[in-house]
Amino acid sequence: MDRPASIVVRAVLASVLVALTGPPARAATRPSFAYAVLVGRQTAADPRWNEVATTLVRKYPGARLFTYSELDDLIAPLKQFSPDYVAFVCRPEEATPEFVRRAGAFNRKLGNEPYGMAVWGIVTGYGSEDALRIARNDTPPKIRFGLGGMLGFLDALPEGVAYSEFMDDREHWQEKKPGKAVRDRRDAPPDHTLAMLRWIDGNGVDGMWTSGHAEKDAWSVYYPEGTSFLVARNGGLDAVLDGESRGAIHSTNPKIYLGVGNCLTARIDDADASYALSWIHSGGVHQYFGFTVETYYGLMGWSTADNFFYRGSRFNVAESAFAANQALLLALEARLAPDEVADLEYDRDATVVYGDPAWMALVPEETAREVEHWRTRLDRSVAGKKIRWELTVTFRKDTDFRPPGGKDLRSVFAFLPERVLRPRAAGRPPGVAGLHLASNFVVVHFAGKVKAGETRKLVFESDPDEATPRVTGRSPSPP
Repeated sequence: MDRPASIVVRAVLASVLVALTGPPARAATRPSFAYAVLVGRQTAADPRWNEVATTLVRKYPGARLFTYSELDDLIAPLKQFSPDYVAFVCRPEEATPEFVRRAGAFNRKLGNEPYGMAVWGIVTGYGSEDALRIARNDTPPKIRFGLGGMLGFLDALPEGVAYSEFMDDREHWQEKKPGKAVRDRRDAPPDHTLAMLRWIDGNGVDGMWTSGHAEKDAWSVYYPEGTSFLVARNGGLDAVLDGESRGAIHSTNPKIYLGVGNCLTARIDDADASYALSWIHSGGVHQYFGFTVETYYGLMGWSTADNFFYRGSRFNVAESAFAANQALLLALEARLAPDEVADLEYDRDATVVYGDPAWMALVPEETAREVEHWRTRLDRSVAGKKIRWELTVTFRKDTDFRPPGGKDLRSVFAFLPERVLRPRAAGRPPGVAGLHLASNFVVVHFAGKVKAGETRKLVFESDPDEATPRVTGRSPSPP
């Protein structure tokens, strides 16, 4: 239920000399990238689930199928393949909290140790037909209309509504209309549960986000106590008010769901009582982010949401979670919150994205650019036998890199436009509290406070590849 301030960034970078401020293109038009589909041998032996895996391979030109008996058997071949995205195809009984933890740890063994290598997600569903629908979809929506079960984030969208989850503030809600600012209102219905159902069943909602109490099979609409719930039952979602079922969700348009501040909603112990799987099956959700454990710290939830909504339309849901996780790992390695190491470790492998990790459902650029907290530019040049990189960060909002608590830490994260060899900083960078240069990204935590309008620069270098560098699948756009 912790709610930190919204401060962070993401840059999607392209080759040679580029300014990166725009969204990646859809799967059909992006540059080539390496996409690994991982499926256990027993799952691959099931024709229905095997079709999910092969559909993903056909979906992306740079995709390759890997089968395994034990995940670690794939470390060597995946290091050689060097994936940008990894999709684990799992039956629901496989997608346990323990598997989520193992998947995160496995990703840290693929070449960027102790950081992750690939943006990853688990393609699953209440049944194989859900997973196949997700695998086939190559036309992700822009998140134009949002529905919040908590206040906030509407400023990044063209339109939407958001309700307060607090029981003692339940009359409070927000609305955003095209071309207008977010409007705070105090005339919400005594119980907004059924109003939310009407929005969802109208098939006009592109994205949802929630906070407050939850279990693996239910979300409590009001916090800290209330009598209204959305309950998962056998792949369906029922609105239960005062112990009585008052309606069910039947929505088919593709959408995303962020369980930002909820406990347990991504935990799958029983498919018939799984909140996440019911949203995939009955609510049209194609990418679901949430916690598999009880969350008290919450860095991964709030940081993922900040990345998605406040990075100028540069992250999809899975990339948002990946960037948040690398920033968390930097906080551990650089001891940015030395008194909260156990809390950071608790959050490290506690979240998951269900869905195709390369499915580019994004916040529209025209609204996202207005509220992003900083912009990044990456310049690439050749200096002798080295490649010189200069990352310029221009701050649009006042930013404090020394927040009151570790859960509020937000580091600058940028994907690199190509795989690089032996990246290293040119000397000790001034004004930097933490830094990691990986083969495919940079994450940096500046020191102190930065005023709006100021810039920070980071210079580093890498060795040229004897072969032609592989360009990643993230497209540039004009600055």
